[in-house]
Amino acid sequence: MLALVALVLVSPVHGQIARGFDYAGDPFAAGHHRGIDLAAAPGTPVRAACSGRVTFAGRAGATGRAVTIRCGRWSVTQLPLREPAVRAGQRVAAGTPLGPAAPARGHAGLHLGVRRASDPLGYVDPAPLLHAEPRPAPPAGPRAMPRRPAQPPPHPAPTPHLAPLRPYGAPAPHPAAERRAAPAGSSPLAPWPAWAGLALLLAGAAGAGATRSASSRARRRAALARPQAAAGTVPP
Repeated sequence: MLALVALVLVSPVHGQIARGFDYAGDPFAAGHHRGIDLAAAPGTPVRAACSGRVTFAGRAGATGRAVTIRCGRWSVTQLPLREPAVRAGQRVAAGTPLGPAAPARGHAGLHLGVRRASDPLGYVDPAPLLHAEPRPAPPAGPRAMPRRPAQPPPHPAPTPHLAPLRPYGAPAPHPAAERRAAPAGSSPLAPWPAWAGLALLLAGAAGAGATRSASSRARRRAALARPQAAAGTVPP
């Protein structure tokens, strides 16, 4: 059983099994089929079912031309062929072209037989040894592009400060008035240095006014005293 597992066959043609293995009971009984037939039209290219050394390449009686390959402990025969493309003694690899298939009486396509090389009657069923023919991989689809991380929305641009609208026909403000206008958001009160200066200015103005009032009263008294002195009267 281990020897059977060690042998792996490549399907020599693309056809399905048209006739199965039938080798039970007496090896010399009539009607035995010591291999399997694979559906193959005449002219179909035939490939080597295993790797090894060609031990026979030529006509094999009424079955037509055949090629036998020694693959380890096994002898593998493929027939009928129109004309073998290999010769005895040549080493071949599995899949090597052996020649086109030919029609033969008693076979439903290409015959594939396997037996133990040490036993002329040790034929085994090739079907379990056939390896499924590899199929081409499906074409790769378009390569997925990596997604870019979501960008945060841009910050909104600051709204420019706009001057208030003037009624239609109103005169434009003087540039000096615009310069004196306090910026938006500033306090309507003047800073404390301005208030201190204003207080000093008012205090000076009040002192000067009091001085002028005293001088005016003194001058009026002097003017009244002069006529009385001239008349010889002194005010009480």
